[in-house]
Amino acid sequence: MKHFGLIALVLSLLVIGVGIWLGIGPSYATSDQTQTSSSSLTKTGQPMGSQDKFAAANNDESKMQQQQQQESIKQMIQFFQKNPGNITQLLTQLQQNCPDANCQALLKQVLAEYPDQQFAQTLEQLIERLPLYEKEMQAKIMSTQMTPQQRYQEIWKLREQTLGQKEAQLGFGEEKEFASYQFAYGELLNRAPQMTQQQRLSELAQLQQQYKNSSKNIDGQNGSYDKALKLALIGITDPVQQQKITQQLLSSYFSPKEAAQLAAREQQVAQQQQQVASYQSELATLNQEMNQRKQSLPESTWQQQYQLRLAAAISTTAGTTTTKAL
Repeated sequence: MKHFGLIALVLSLLVIGVGIWLGIGPSYATSDQTQTSSSSLTKTGQPMGSQDKFAAANNDESKMQQQQQQESIKQMIQFFQKNPGNITQLLTQLQQNCPDANCQALLKQVLAEYPDQQFAQTLEQLIERLPLYEKEMQAKIMSTQMTPQQRYQEIWKLREQTLGQKEAQLGFGEEKEFASYQFAYGELLNRAPQMTQQQRLSELAQLQQQYKNSSKNIDGQNGSYDKALKLALIGITDPVQQQKITQQLLSSYFSPKEAAQLAAREQQVAQQQQQVASYQSELATLNQEMNQRKQSLPESTWQQQYQLRLAAAISTTAGTTTTKAL
């Protein structure tokens, strides 16, 4: 249980830290060392007893389970090789699908027999070095004056130093691509006021093509649309023009049905925001008026009037929003 206990510990620590780490240590002895003989006769030549038969059956079942687990681990590693960059996901899958104490030995065996030994060795080194990276990460102090991009660059430098360049890319490449995409979009937002709307959207399209995995898998269609809309509306204050741009982008990113559904949701959100703003305004006016009357009224009377007017303000605000929605 030593090493897969470590997996649970590592995953818990990395929720708090920046990455997830897992330690690999000494191998456990295989179950073959404790297997009973499958012969039907004992050393004395006597027929196998019922207890021996039961033990042999259990042993066969155990071997079958280990083979199944080994095949499952192999499939996880194959998937990770085709879709690298997220070691957190792989470690979580290993923990969830292979809780047996002997899984550590099975993992080492799968890696030792894996067809692509260069990949297998890189993965094994990555896993072995993760505890060192986590230890160094917890001890690292960064200035609050650094920008998010500078802090991430420092984190990546630490990963390459403790894990190795290939290992860092194998374990955290997906995260790095997404971070680079977000930083590039942030820089575009900063330059946007000096650009035309067409220039902004054209450069965004180039970014989304350059970081197409992050744009598609993490942002998704809604996220890509939100980024484009935020860029396009910079400097636009006319509500009619804002609505026109919104409709154009909805048509560009969604089908007519999807666009109608999203427009309805956005309208609902806008109405809710308006309701909150209206209520806060009513509450501020009510508090100002009632505070002026607090000295001239008995406390019980003041509380009664305040509660009645507060209920009326809430009812009025809700009724106004409902009427607009209808």
